[in-house]
Amino acid sequence: MLKFKVTPASKKSYSWNATKPRVTVGRSPRNDLFLDDQFASRLHAALRTEEDGHCSIHDLGSANGTFVNGSTIEGSISIRPGDRIQVGSTLLELLPAAERQSRQGSLKPETVITHLLGDDPAQEPSISESRVFSILEAVRHATGGPPAEKEDTAERLADQERRGDLFEVMTQVGLALLSSTALDEVLQKLIELIFDAVPADRAFLLLRQGDDLVCKAASDRSGDAQGDPRVRLNDSVHQLVLGRGQSVLTSDAQEDERFRGRDSIILSGVRSVMAVPLAVGGERLGLIYVDNPLSTRAFTRDDLHLLTTIGSVAAIRIENALLLEQRLVTERLKQQLAKARDIQTRLLPEHPPQIPGYDLTGVSFPCFEVGGDYFDFMPLAENRLLIALGDVSGKGIDAAILMSSLHAAVRVQALAVAGAPPLVALVEHINNYLYTTTPANKFITFFVASLDSTSHRLHFVNAGHNAPLVVRSDGRAEELPASGPPLGIVPQASYRQGEVALAPGDVLAVFSDGVPEATAGGAALEEATEFFGEERLTKVIHRHRDKTAAQLRDRIEEALLDFVGAGVAPEDDVTLVILKRK
Repeated sequence: MLKFKVTPASKKSYSWNATKPRVTVGRSPRNDLFLDDQFASRLHAALRTEEDGHCSIHDLGSANGTFVNGSTIEGSISIRPGDRIQVGSTLLELLPAAERQSRQGSLKPETVITHLLGDDPAQEPSISESRVFSILEAVRHATGGPPAEKEDTAERLADQERRGDLFEVMTQVGLALLSSTALDEVLQKLIELIFDAVPADRAFLLLRQGDDLVCKAASDRSGDAQGDPRVRLNDSVHQLVLGRGQSVLTSDAQEDERFRGRDSIILSGVRSVMAVPLAVGGERLGLIYVDNPLSTRAFTRDDLHLLTTIGSVAAIRIENALLLEQRLVTERLKQQLAKARDIQTRLLPEHPPQIPGYDLTGVSFPCFEVGGDYFDFMPLAENRLLIALGDVSGKGIDAAILMSSLHAAVRVQALAVAGAPPLVALVEHINNYLYTTTPANKFITFFVASLDSTSHRLHFVNAGHNAPLVVRSDGRAEELPASGPPLGIVPQASYRQGEVALAPGDVLAVFSDGVPEATAGGAALEEATEFFGEERLTKVIHRHRDKTAAQLRDRIEEALLDFVGAGVAPEDDVTLVILKRK
């Protein structure tokens, strides 16, 4: 990860981390590093980091140029720690590796949890200080506070001894819940402590896992494990405790009207029963269930009060463990998305090839971490260039995977034929491949063209894609319509090749539907009252047709943001390729 010192003109310096292998810098909010700098272009420059740590910078056709150590750059050049990069009136300094090295394991889930909770990453998070006090307060209430005065000394001493025993039990419960031991071991220890608190013969702790209720810890008074994840709870107990959040106490389960006629493994042959919810903030995580056979005394209200208190403090620890698990899963997903984003970034061209007599640029902005838009440039033999742009239906990770498949298929088919590949055959082969490998609800709109820079003729095939625009130097606009269905829908589909000549000053704009279907205010498509549309796009190109391809790209991007509204999150991926004949 690169770390830069950023110094805007007449403003305080700040640090900025480049967390992706390719990041863009400029005056547009779409950039990874947004510069509020009137002398910077909207898409000014791109910084790239290779896996071996090699760093480079590429000017994206900026109006005022990009400077490294005082010298203007052309194309892509390497940068080293200490180099000073000038973008507009802003200076960027690449910091040495020692200063930009993040904490060890910064991407590991354990480290993220440490940062969030302040605990040892090798352990589960402990309960917060405020909750520790809550536990101690619950212990005090559970043991009844100071004993009342009694005339009988023996009775008073016995009461004090009982309260002391209960306080010791609850203290041990609190210590068990505060320990860093694995949750399953803590829950089993908790079950053992319950036998010191209430006169139960069996105890079960069950947690919700999806729609199921799973036994996580169980034992009898002799210490024999009773755990069985398939143990079934009486329907009435389940409804009262988990459905309504109520505690259950009965002295004779066999005669209790709430349980009669209800089949249950747990209630078979038992009389006295208690069950309390494990709940935090209204969310019921599970329950504690205890019971006795007929030979032992019935549970009392005091027993229920004590078991309810144990359940309340136990739920805090369980909630902490579940939050930790969720955070670990979330962090793993973030890492996977970051890797997918890095791979996808490397699939897109780092910078366009140089074509005599032409100016070319391309850009893609995914609306999520990864996107389904794709563009590519491939220099071919005989002064030819292949230009491709595709748009996968949908967004997100599934669209990104299909985008990668399309990228590989285009490259393989184009390289399989020496010289200029026949475009119709190329598209038909790719369509048949995608039809057999793409889900039925997915498809790809695709435009591919072959430019002959000698004859200045553009041959193209449009597979269900938005019609690219050719804006002539005199302001006339022509569309390059579709000549076949999108890829992956129809097997053995037929396509036709089109042809157009490019005169000096003519501009070709190829774009994904995120451009014309951008909505005012970022409204959803079904709610939109106005789209950016091809007409606005044509007017922007016509108004700025004398500018370079990079400047045209910036003007289009600027018009899109002005139309959608500042600060509005994009609804779709935006990809744009501009080709201009000088």
